[in-house]
Amino acid sequence: LLSKELGDFCLSQILSGGSCEDVVESIHNSLMKVQEDMRNGQVALEKYVITKTLTKPPEAYPDAKNQPHVEVALRLKKSGYSTGCSAGDTVPYIICCEQGTSSGTSTGIAQRARHPNELKKDNGKWMIDIDYYLSQQIHPVVSRLCASIQGTSPARLADCLGLDSSKFQSKSSEAVNNDPSSLLLCAVDDEERYRGCVPLILSCPSCSSSFDCPTVFNSICSSIKEKPTDLQPGESSGNFWCKLRCPKCPEEGDVGRMSPALIANQVKRQAEGFISTYYKGLMTCDDETCKYTTRSLNLQVIGDSERGTVCPNYPRCNGHLVRKYTEADLYKQLTYFCHVLDTVRCIDKIEVHIRIPVEKELARIRPLVNLAASTVQKIRDRCAYGWVQLKDLIVTI
Repeated sequence: LLSKELGDFCLSQILSGGSCEDVVESIHNSLMKVQEDMRNGQVALEKYVITKTLTKPPEAYPDAKNQPHVEVALRLKKSGYSTGCSAGDTVPYIICCEQGTSSGTSTGIAQRARHPNELKKDNGKWMIDIDYYLSQQIHPVVSRLCASIQGTSPARLADCLGLDSSKFQSKSSEAVNNDPSSLLLCAVDDEERYRGCVPLILSCPSCSSSFDCPTVFNSICSSIKEKPTDLQPGESSGNFWCKLRCPKCPEEGDVGRMSPALIANQVKRQAEGFISTYYKGLMTCDDETCKYTTRSLNLQVIGDSERGTVCPNYPRCNGHLVRKYTEADLYKQLTYFCHVLDTVRCIDKIEVHIRIPVEKELARIRPLVNLAASTVQKIRDRCAYGWVQLKDLIVTI
């Protein structure tokens, strides 16, 4: 009931038409007040009650120890109750912790579930697990509703609820950025479009050192705009594409020189590394406090969850398994490599006063870059993620 009331309040604030700052401030203040009331014992016991229906007799559940409502029903039946412990009955329960122990102990949630009547008669042995309700019932609801609102984050919401904000460092902004429907990618600049991508790293065959490879376009523009300076070896890799030399090697003879074939081979190996990461199929829990990672799928079905998405830590965790490295991540990374090696599309970005020298330098470098660029483009074009299947858009009536 608590999470429902707060969810309704947040939704009403979001849809109120007020300014973003006012909405965020109102939600933050409400969360701080609620958590203070909960910790001070000013919230009615009924608001902590969670209900779930028994679909069969409690004795027939093979995993009773993992389901709070079943554990409560078994205790009720053992105590002689005739209602609330049969198939079709709705079982109310509250998640508690023993006096003197903290929330999140090794004891499972099912073992800490108590019927409201049990809680009233235990003479103070059990107390409501406030942190469980704040972190597992309220925070997920509010953070999902506020995911797209500027001025707040899961970590900030956790702080308002009196929780450890470091456990809720958000990846929601990354999820929004990775969602192709959340952004008009054509309307953002390159820095924003490729935020979070791993840089292209090249290794020198002479000194065995590594360095981040700059984009061809930026390298050329920088070399033309800036006057030649007495940079020492290793100070900058910005003019790499103008010289095709390792920036950490002395500029003598062929020391540190890198051939187009060598660069293409290193680009291919890194691209294949990201493809291998994708095909490892790692799944991670979307609950910020859990982050359980596995390659095995849990085929258990809980409620409306799809098969294979239930977190193995259920019922201690109500999160869902999602891909740790998605097809969108892979396609974005390969597209970034194409962007780094691009010598054609970047022409439209050239400033007028340096267009002629930049185009001349691009024409000179293009034959040296083409092998690496075509290699990664062929790999990227094999990704089905970048193609629209027209047959999937046609519905037979």
